[in-house]
Amino acid sequence: MIKKFLFTVLLGLSAIASSLTIDSEVPAIKIKDQFEKEHTIDANVKTILFASDKGTSDILKDYLLSKDADILTKNNAIYVADISGMPSLISKFVALPKMKKYPFSVLLLDDTNKDNFSKEEGKIIVYTLDNSKVTNIAKISTKEELEAIIK
Repeated sequence: MIKKFLFTVLLGLSAIASSLTIDSEVPAIKIKDQFEKEHTIDANVKTILFASDKGTSDILKDYLLSKDADILTKNNAIYVADISGMPSLISKFVALPKMKKYPFSVLLLDDTNKDNFSKEEGKIIVYTLDNSKVTNIAKISTKEELEAIIK
């Protein structure tokens, strides 16, 4: 009996911690933004723009700053940045104060939710969703490619 219980718990934990793949259902992930406001990735989200390093975050930031402040909202998109590897003092005193000047939300991954997204150095991972189901995953690295996705 206890073996079945442990197996069920471990199976459930592995399902939660796995990266999003095509045809996977996106669980209702709760992520805080740079203002400590909690957001939920739900069925309304059609596109997740995920940056896992400084270079891709800079590309996304520069692109979004050159557009209307509501570009993400108009596209039912969210911007998620992985800051889990950043030293806490740097994030608290350098990165977050800069992000608070942005006119858009940046959802910040930490150690509790970092395994939900695939990481690839130098690539923005774009998850296309339909009713909380991943229908496409693209890996892009330029503003031009971003322009084709978020207008």
